[in-house]
Amino acid sequence: MEELPEGGYIEMDAEAQRSASIAEINLINAIDNMLRMLIEEVRTIYANIDKLRNSSEVEIDSLIKEVRNVKEEVERFKDDAMEYLARVPSGLIMKDIFGPIILGLNNANQLIEGSFYRLALLAKRGKAGEKLSGVTKDLLGLVMDQLEYLSKTIRIMSDYPKEAIEVVKKCGKAEDEIDKLYRSQLYDVLSEAKECPCAILAWEIVGNIEDASDVLKDVAENFRYYLLHKV
Repeated sequence: MEELPEGGYIEMDAEAQRSASIAEINLINAIDNMLRMLIEEVRTIYANIDKLRNSSEVEIDSLIKEVRNVKEEVERFKDDAMEYLARVPSGLIMKDIFGPIILGLNNANQLIEGSFYRLALLAKRGKAGEKLSGVTKDLLGLVMDQLEYLSKTIRIMSDYPKEAIEVVKKCGKAEDEIDKLYRSQLYDVLSEAKECPCAILAWEIVGNIEDASDVLKDVAENFRYYLLHKV
């Protein structure tokens, strides 16, 4: 096995450095695309939560399809990015960082879509309570903040890596707010549901969003680790 030099890094020649830089750019673009679609997904859900309770079954099904299409687009970006990442030479530190970022964003994507589907299911049966809808909207608003912080991090990190580190830290602070909101409102949300199946779905709706927030916090930590190598 090749011994690593002092500092733990293998020196790359000019061609290897150029290839690594191209790979970084391509992977960052892929992550940016995933974030863009995730933001669209959350915005679509957020904008329609208040309407769900007064929408027809046909309208709700149309919205479910719209959100699912965005989710599947995120998954396609994830698949392409992971296939590309598999071809990147091993030993590059970004390979160990970008993989968890890509998979984390897709995990958040699935959790958010799953949360919305459950809310839509209750709405179709006239059982999406006002408290549940309000808390779900508040949680998604904070998730949107997390996604916007990650998106801003990507926009500025090439020119201002130190500032990007400070921005990405805000993603973790937003997760703390989500956790507090989730814990403070969970009992009231479940109390509003008069039937056991509705209570289970309500718990999964807000729980999935809280889990997605945790995942995005992990994504932010990986970004911060990546940026620490740039300053």
